[in-house]
Amino acid sequence: MGKSLAPNTIFYRRMALTQALILIIAVAAVASWLNLESCQQTAGCARTVIGWVLGISIPVVVLVAWLWGSWYANKTLVITNQLERDYNRQVGLVEFQRQRNQIVMQHLADGVLLLNKKGEIRLINRAAADMLDIPQAKAIGQLFSSVAWNHELIDLWQACRLDQSEQRGTLELDRQGRFLEAIFTPIQPQEGVSYLVVLQDLTRIRRLESIRRDFIGNVSHELLTPIASVKAVVETLEDGALDNREIALKFLGRAADEVDSMTQLVNELLTLTRIESGVTEFKFSPTAVSELLLRPVERFAEQAGRKEIELSVDVPLEMPLVLADCEQVWQVIRNFLHNAIKHTPRSGKVSVSASQMGDEVVLAIKDTGVGIYPDDLPRIFERFYKADRSRNRGAVSGTGLGLSIAKHIVLAHNGRVWAESDLGKGSTFFLALPIVDE
Repeated sequence: MGKSLAPNTIFYRRMALTQALILIIAVAAVASWLNLESCQQTAGCARTVIGWVLGISIPVVVLVAWLWGSWYANKTLVITNQLERDYNRQVGLVEFQRQRNQIVMQHLADGVLLLNKKGEIRLINRAAADMLDIPQAKAIGQLFSSVAWNHELIDLWQACRLDQSEQRGTLELDRQGRFLEAIFTPIQPQEGVSYLVVLQDLTRIRRLESIRRDFIGNVSHELLTPIASVKAVVETLEDGALDNREIALKFLGRAADEVDSMTQLVNELLTLTRIESGVTEFKFSPTAVSELLLRPVERFAEQAGRKEIELSVDVPLEMPLVLADCEQVWQVIRNFLHNAIKHTPRSGKVSVSASQMGDEVVLAIKDTGVGIYPDDLPRIFERFYKADRSRNRGAVSGTGLGLSIAKHIVLAHNGRVWAESDLGKGSTFFLALPIVDE
């Protein structure tokens, strides 16, 4: 405070003393003139009186001037400090807003660039740098045309620059299937910025759209086949086959089978939709591993016996309990057993086993069937995916939804599901469930 006060105090004190000195000189001049007049008119002099007046008034005037200079300096300092605090507060607020805007822009999912009139990059956020595959710091100062190696991006930029109007377009960025929507907007020149570029990543939206189209196409395909079969049966019956009871019953049986296929497809679609949307309520409880395996195995024992398939179960006695919804896990095990028996040739083997691995119990359904091609293996849990080249050869094709439903059920249990296969020797499907914490 002292260092800030001294210059102001000295200045105002000097100014006050100067004014006091001028006042004293003026008073002395007036006194001299009065003294001269007094001597001429009364033959007496007022010098003594005037001297006393000056002698008393000068110290008073000097003191008042000194004190006034100090008071004015303090008052000015208070005002100056207040203005300085207000200024610093405004500067801090502006800096805070700038930093906040910069943080927000850096964390935007959309890419943002600011260009000057020449097309040089003045600002680029992290998302834009990732999309253009260039280090963020290295991009500053470079021409946009040299950074954006995609010719469609450069064409949009040139069109915006020439027409001075907003330009937008959707383009495929690279061979990996990344899609962008680019928006180029001319703005009022300010601090060397003339163009705003926004890059929106549409890859996920395009993939979802592709999944939706594939889903509709697969459902339509799966439904059209049985519908066409039922229509053919009806037309055959209308053309006279209805008069022959034996043939009519045969065709009606085929129609009933196709209706059952459509019913199964619709039910599986509803099941999958309920699980994915969270509508299905799972009733988790501590459950013995044997309870999860024995009932599905008993259900498929007769079907395995008809194909002379050896069906075995191996569950250690002291297995920990798992947290599971029995009904839902039974559906998964039934699906795995059904596929294993269906794709295992006559006199083959299907084994069901359980083992503990860390904090999980792993259930395994192993068969000696035809196996799965390595290219098909990563995709078998996708909806509607069918490995037609291998496991479905010579077998009745399903809807392609069973394994997808199984995967979602297991994920709802916080578990894991996967498969291993040796082409021509068989496959093993694994299901891991968390152990109950005692």
